[in-house]
Amino acid sequence: MPIRSLTLALAAALLAAQAAPLAAQVTETPVAFDSAGRVPTITQPMAERLRLAPPAWPVLGSFVSARLYSRSDSGYTLVVARSNGSLDRYELSEPGAAALRGLVQHAVASGHRAGLGEQTTLYSDPAGNAFVRNQALLGLFVYGPAASVLAGSSGNDGSAAAAAELLVAGGTFFAALARRSADPPVTTAQNILATNAAVQGAAFGGALAYAADVRTPEAAALFFLGGSVGGTIGGLARARRMTDAEAASAAFAGYAAPLTALGVMGAAGVFDGPGETGRPAAGIAAGTMLLGYPLGVAYARRAPYTVTAGDVRAMTTSAALGVAIAATPFMDGQHHDQKAQYAALTGGLLGGIILGDRLLVRPRDHTRSDGALLWTGATAGALVGLGVGAGGEASSRTTWGLATGGALLGVIATEAVLRPAIGGSRGTLAAGARAADGRVSRVTGGRMQLSIDPLGAVFAATGQRGRFSVMRVSF
Repeated sequence: MPIRSLTLALAAALLAAQAAPLAAQVTETPVAFDSAGRVPTITQPMAERLRLAPPAWPVLGSFVSARLYSRSDSGYTLVVARSNGSLDRYELSEPGAAALRGLVQHAVASGHRAGLGEQTTLYSDPAGNAFVRNQALLGLFVYGPAASVLAGSSGNDGSAAAAAELLVAGGTFFAALARRSADPPVTTAQNILATNAAVQGAAFGGALAYAADVRTPEAAALFFLGGSVGGTIGGLARARRMTDAEAASAAFAGYAAPLTALGVMGAAGVFDGPGETGRPAAGIAAGTMLLGYPLGVAYARRAPYTVTAGDVRAMTTSAALGVAIAATPFMDGQHHDQKAQYAALTGGLLGGIILGDRLLVRPRDHTRSDGALLWTGATAGALVGLGVGAGGEASSRTTWGLATGGALLGVIATEAVLRPAIGGSRGTLAAGARAADGRVSRVTGGRMQLSIDPLGAVFAATGQRGRFSVMRVSF
């Protein structure tokens, strides 16, 4: 009897298990936070820049990244990755997800008011090892030498100077390594601005020391070291809410503004007088360096076309080419009027910037690697030109002209091979979507737009083989 009862109980259990409904599988599909698909992930700095807050944004505390998923059983899931590796999941209803996406969409649409800049990448990825590498180089070539002068100049102690340089250079690496692992991580924008601001800060400190007539080497080294370290700290703080394009543009303007100021003062004859007249000019140039930062950020944010960090690198190449071309008439070893030289070089710098903006930045969207390769192409072309000049035993001016022409052809050839994505414009970029090939699909709101690609016209005129866009008509 007990065996029969046990058999009946097992049979009933099996029947109940078969009758119980199986749990339905739930599939989660990642979706972007905006309708254009430009914001697939939100990092903590981006959330702060977009001013996300409860109740639409339920995330509290520090985090690494957040992604939104659509569930097959209706509703959404917000998955948040924390710095300790844990994942927090927030269940959102259809109205809740719509409210969150609407908040992000509105912040992106009013990007310049939210500190975004519609024309730039919306957020900056962590810099990672690049930050450590750059700081190690700064420690070796900027911080360390200044520290060695401070340590060994007054007592003429060579061992103390060498020890200070080695300690500072090595210590900078470990300090950067510790900062790399901190939370929040150093972004690429912070790395760009902090690295350039360290060099510019050193020049700023040196200019102030010269303007103040500092005479002792250790005092001048203190200005130099303080400026470089202050530039690094300021760059990290200022670029925390910047995009890569904004940081790169600010850094570029930090170089271009003081060089322009020095060129204008030189063309006006400021440096023709006694040596003391250069001290106020150094102070003025240092002041224009500080003015260049907000101008650079404004350019990246307010330009009516896309400005990327790679575009800024490309403009750096065009600016250097402009200076090189302007210097060609003065490369014959003869004496020339100093004012004319300053005026020509300044005009070349500004002309290179303007032409770079028109021919490289406006029609195309360069990646950072594109910008770096353009500079490499210019260098390779210049080396070819120098080789031709050296082989033909040409004069100094001819050799310089060949090098400059080779650099220009190198840029044109590199741009033709790269063929960066067609540039977007304000409004159309926010409404467009980036296709699989990286190009931007633009919406013009029903109005016809006509645009000309100058580089395409150059390639066509010079007989370059390939397909080039000379004119585009958008409806």
